[in-house]
Amino acid sequence: MEPVDHSVRGLLQAAMAEAIPLSVHWDLTWRCDHSCVHCYLTERRQPELSLAECVDLLDQLADAGAMMLLISGGDPFLRPDALDFLRAARARTFDVRINSHGNHIDAAIADALAEIGISRVALSVYSAEAADHDAVTRIPGSHVKSLNAARLLVERGVEVRFKTPVMVQNRASFSTVGPLAEAIGATWELDAHIVPDDQSDFGLCSIGVHPTDRMLAMLHDLDRHRAHVTPVAELADTPSEARTCSAGTASAFIGPDGRLYPCINWRDPIGDLRQTPFAALWRDSPAVKRQRQITRASYLGDCAGCGFHGKCGYCPGISHAETGEAGRRSAYVCERTHLTMAAIEHMHRLARRGAPVPAPDSPEADALFDTPTFAERQLAARRAGLSRPADRLPLRPPLIQIEDPR
Repeated sequence: MEPVDHSVRGLLQAAMAEAIPLSVHWDLTWRCDHSCVHCYLTERRQPELSLAECVDLLDQLADAGAMMLLISGGDPFLRPDALDFLRAARARTFDVRINSHGNHIDAAIADALAEIGISRVALSVYSAEAADHDAVTRIPGSHVKSLNAARLLVERGVEVRFKTPVMVQNRASFSTVGPLAEAIGATWELDAHIVPDDQSDFGLCSIGVHPTDRMLAMLHDLDRHRAHVTPVAELADTPSEARTCSAGTASAFIGPDGRLYPCINWRDPIGDLRQTPFAALWRDSPAVKRQRQITRASYLGDCAGCGFHGKCGYCPGISHAETGEAGRRSAYVCERTHLTMAAIEHMHRLARRGAPVPAPDSPEADALFDTPTFAERQLAARRAGLSRPADRLPLRPPLIQIEDPR
């Protein structure tokens, strides 16, 4: 959880209002030589955009106002023309960031990335323990290669970030990645949640860990900013009329075959960029017009009465995957929001006692979760069918408070 940059937030809000696609996540290829247990990719055989088509699309994105590109895959460096593409992107002054497993980043590629001016390379690192990392990738020796890539990049002044989703395979050692990143000179991003695959199969989420372990992962993340964590009761509520996120307004996702989506999780295609120019799809596609109607208020039919409506991390993409409708309640997102709120409550309990974040399966962890938080009680009530929109207290007219006689 990083501090908010209010200048960036203002730019984002302006872009969302005007539907300017500031940021584009682009999966350059489906090709990957790892077999990660949590991989969301299921479609890997469609014809990918050629380099010429990619360069033409770069020009279209620049004309539309895009400024930032996140290039991912698969692994981008399995495309022989990856460096040519990156040079073309930087020649158009895009801020370029890359997601990679790093196993193909040698000294020559690290030199090229530094020369090109890549803003950041995010590497998937699951543990400081090679065995736990390789258990996720299912490729022996992948851990050593990822760390070698990190060192090569840091030596050349390229910013490196380690990304660590928490799963059964690394539940006991995910926290070791933070100190490892610091020792190498990288930053660290921890994610306690596994998302469904790109065919909306939530079975993939079953490799995630027990909710208490997910909260422990969030607590490790919060612990880095312990003194600045705002109590749940003091978190501002986002207005119902606000959008849930920037997907389909200030950000977009492009698949390797040129299909355009509002985001990587929202698999409701806007259109095919091989058939229709970006500007026309972004402006006139019936899909994007429909998608832009979704606001936080869209969920009130299912979520009215929930104490966390104003704080919920609503995700139209996951709702669409789970229910077929972007504006319906997702049980997955509901759980994720309640666990996040519970983690914040537990963080303040630890802070009051001056206690560290406990390790999984420790007596301290058991003791921490013995007393459920308000958020955990609310989630249990919803799952038991005890939380209904009709339970919501009316706000108008105001309630009359009967006080004790003075």
